[in-house]
Amino acid sequence: MKAEGAQPLLEALTAKKGAIIREWLARTIQTYPEHTSHFLSEEKDPFRNPTGQTLREGLPALFDQLVEGSDAATLSRLLDPIVRIRAVQDFSASQAVAFIFLLKQVMRDALEGETHRDPKGEGLAAVEARIDEMALLAFDSFMKCREKIYEIKASEAKRRTFVWDRIQGDRADAG
Repeated sequence: MKAEGAQPLLEALTAKKGAIIREWLARTIQTYPEHTSHFLSEEKDPFRNPTGQTLREGLPALFDQLVEGSDAATLSRLLDPIVRIRAVQDFSASQAVAFIFLLKQVMRDALEGETHRDPKGEGLAAVEARIDEMALLAFDSFMKCREKIYEIKASEAKRRTFVWDRIQGDRADAG
């Protein structure tokens, strides 16, 4: 993301990083049911709250890469732990990756009144395109995780059927 005119906007985003990350984390946690979101935001022990810890570590790293303009492989690597967790939780695909789109509004809110830094909107458009790219990478990761879950479930069903058939065969032989 090296759009012409983006540098002042990137500097403004970097200067407001702490506030942006806190708000992005809060909004992401709000995507969970109320009792879960309360736990995720309050419990700081990483062993009792690995989901919260993953979000607290992952979102700042994703933000840094967004501002720095890193490659898709790096973004995918950073997205993976968050998406894996959301893939095994009770989220649809759109709900699982929605946390990425929340960053757009958080950034807009943080930059409110600072249009002089990006008068033509080129920088914001470049940053938002990068967020869209992150969402697509997250969706790919989510689908891979779900495919793996379904493969595991299918293998388990086959194993159960095999064991059941074996038990039934042993009973028939004994009778």
